[in-house]
Amino acid sequence: MRFTQFFILMMFSISIRAQKIQDVFIYPTDNDKILSELLNEKEAEYGVKFVFDRNQMRARTILGVEGKTRLLSYLDDQLAPYVVEKLADDLVIIVKKELAGTFGRRKDAYIVLKANSGIKTRIRGTILDGATDEGIVGAQVLITGKNIGTVTDVDGGFYINAEAELMEFSMKFIGFQTKSVIIGFHPEVESTTFSTTLYQEIEQLKSVIVTAQAPDRNVKTTLTGVERMGIQEIKNLPTFMGEVDPIKSMTTLPGVSTQGELSSGFNVRGGESGQNLILQDNATIYNPSHLFGFFSAFNPDLVSSVVLYKGGGPAEYGSRVASVLDVSLRNGDAEKMKISGGTGLVSSRLTVEGPIKRGKSSFIVGGRVSYTDWLLKATENIELTQSSAQFYDITGKFFHSFNDNNIITLTLYNSYDDFSLASDSVFSWQTRNASILWDQTFNDKAYASLSLASSNYNSEINNLDEIEGFSYVNQINNLHLKYIFHYDPTDDYKLSAGVESIGILLEPGELTPTKPENNVLAADMSDQRSIEAAVFVQADLKLAEKLSIAAGLRFSQFFRLGGDQIYTFDFNNIEGRYPAIVDTLNYSNGELINSFSGLEPRISLRYLLSEELSLKLSYFRTYQYLHLISNTAAATPQDYWVSSGPYLKPAIGDQFSIGLFKNINKDAFSTSLELFYKTTTNAVDYIEGADITLNPSLEAGLLQGAALAYGAEVLLKKNKGDFNGWIAYTYSRSLRQFNNNMDERLIVNNGAFYPATFDQPHNLSVVANYQISKRAVFSMNFSYSTGRPITIPVSKFSYGPYLSVLNYSERNEYRIPDYHRLDLSVKVKDNPYRNSRLKGEWVISVYNAYARKNAYSITFNKYGRAKKLSILGNIFPSIAYNFTF
Repeated sequence: MRFTQFFILMMFSISIRAQKIQDVFIYPTDNDKILSELLNEKEAEYGVKFVFDRNQMRARTILGVEGKTRLLSYLDDQLAPYVVEKLADDLVIIVKKELAGTFGRRKDAYIVLKANSGIKTRIRGTILDGATDEGIVGAQVLITGKNIGTVTDVDGGFYINAEAELMEFSMKFIGFQTKSVIIGFHPEVESTTFSTTLYQEIEQLKSVIVTAQAPDRNVKTTLTGVERMGIQEIKNLPTFMGEVDPIKSMTTLPGVSTQGELSSGFNVRGGESGQNLILQDNATIYNPSHLFGFFSAFNPDLVSSVVLYKGGGPAEYGSRVASVLDVSLRNGDAEKMKISGGTGLVSSRLTVEGPIKRGKSSFIVGGRVSYTDWLLKATENIELTQSSAQFYDITGKFFHSFNDNNIITLTLYNSYDDFSLASDSVFSWQTRNASILWDQTFNDKAYASLSLASSNYNSEINNLDEIEGFSYVNQINNLHLKYIFHYDPTDDYKLSAGVESIGILLEPGELTPTKPENNVLAADMSDQRSIEAAVFVQADLKLAEKLSIAAGLRFSQFFRLGGDQIYTFDFNNIEGRYPAIVDTLNYSNGELINSFSGLEPRISLRYLLSEELSLKLSYFRTYQYLHLISNTAAATPQDYWVSSGPYLKPAIGDQFSIGLFKNINKDAFSTSLELFYKTTTNAVDYIEGADITLNPSLEAGLLQGAALAYGAEVLLKKNKGDFNGWIAYTYSRSLRQFNNNMDERLIVNNGAFYPATFDQPHNLSVVANYQISKRAVFSMNFSYSTGRPITIPVSKFSYGPYLSVLNYSERNEYRIPDYHRLDLSVKVKDNPYRNSRLKGEWVISVYNAYARKNAYSITFNKYGRAKKLSILGNIFPSIAYNFTF
């Protein structure tokens, strides 16, 4: 009997909970009840859920019920100012029409999350690209009518702390259609987070904005000297031979310059190319180029976003005194297989991606290969026309989500270049990187990431001569471990802290004869082993309604370890250009040779002068313990790295900046003016006549002194409309001073400041895009820069048997001609209705449109006659086709 009663009770309970909204009725006895209380009663009685503004419903009473009436029908009839939408069989949302706007009865416009109404809660969501299902980095999320908003992180996720009430969320991203949703809350629903998709703008491209962030991010953020570009912005720029290049895209921004063609590096605010930390998914890239700088080392089909910190950046970054370039790769599609790629006149690429376990894990693998010999033969350089070159790279990324709180990604990268000169020398360089990242979420306020990265780079020169043949190799390998913990209790207070350690192995150079009988002496510079470690903390605080601060402190240490040989020099006994070696100290494996350490504070302040105008000030200090040694104006594969040690101190950079950031006409235009002043202690150069290749006493040929850089950066951007783009102008100086009164060899330019080889006072970039039609866009990029400094012979005389003896100017006293170039491109998309599965676009570009013969270098023969070398002195048209299937 008791079992029967229990069974009937259970079935009765189940029948109640199984009720649907259309089965809920009201009766004449319900007249005069307060509507909000009635809805609460029906929720308890039938197990259904109503989402509504309880304050609004308290002012309404039930009237006019003359018989048994469906509650849903009554609400539709009586609540004329409201939209009453059934989202599920047991869920109804009631929204004022003013709030619902044009959504009407579109179910996809309404979202209900788990929370008690009226209580402050954390709203979490994810914004995805409708074409790729990848998270969109930097999408803007705003609560309409409230001064509350944020931007999405690298996975497309975001959170906002707000009171749980009916509200409209607006989501925007450059080049995508804006989307709005109504979000309500109920304690009985299961969903605690939501995801939504944005689709690319079809009617009009609005996307040539330098930062892939909210339109007013330049005004509202606290950090100075930060530039961000999404891959869509990068792809809109004119290309060289159809190849998209994130590095060259960054050089169109203020404060960033390059040495021109045949340059793999870039210079930031007067810094050297070796003073930039370049990361790809946490792994270091030491040479960010293919084919001596003609093409980027980054596969554009896998790049998600690029962030450049033109100072120290947040405290988690260190190791370089000029900048940090952080390149993030996207995850593969976890729902469906995709094939994409492109083919052009000099290279082709192919990318395959798809799910490993649908919805849980994915892969993406992309590769590129070149066929560039015809390009070399089109140049005016005789040596290049008799040469050949090739490169390839392959990049893979694997993603797996164990659950909502634990995600692991693995990135693998391998690239190879070789360049065969007419002189029978083959230059080659290779990068092999691997990184693994574990993201862990503890709760809505705390999360952490643990990364382990291996970076390996080597360059080689092989001389194939039968008698003088040799092989020269240098390399750098590191293993990088990093842990960061984030705690974000509110939108106005964010804290992060972490530790990192880097083990470094350097091979500065080794020369080996191809054959034992060759007329070449073997040489091997000692390997250098070191460990760099750091602890750091960063806090972002909103001190007042208009004042915010980002403050960080980093403590770094560097340990130079054996085994190694360290020479002892007698600087009072100079033999030629070098002091005599009087002793050799031998250190066993792991033995400490010497160490360095230092505090690296950084602080940024932002004050809102108005909603569209802000003033920012910052100071950064960074230490750099590795030095790139080069005797060329631009980075080349022959350059190599050396560690700080007994005769070479770490570089210390101090940078001050102040800037005004102004948006105009509701973010249609963005403007900024930044002034910076940067000093570098222990900058490295070499003494006159120094031999820096395979020199075991290299440190004696190097000198350290002061570097000074200062300047002004101006940026004007038009963000909206069919015609958009930006103008970036930089005036800056980069100077060096080496004045050691104890040793005349270490005095350059009589101890006065002189221009660095990359000093270019004026830099101008003009980028413009015009939307010709729904499918076609025209792009233009004009660049101008002051010519680089050089040292030239200013007079000559004859002496005895010597017919010509040259007298040279002070170091870098003169300049090569100014550089300027115009690039054009037209991008035409395929008809989207012709084939729903295959999407493609044609890219027609013209590099160096008016055939400017820009000087890469000027050399002088023994008689003082000058010769100008132009790498790309012709027009270079190209056509490429990109596709996604």
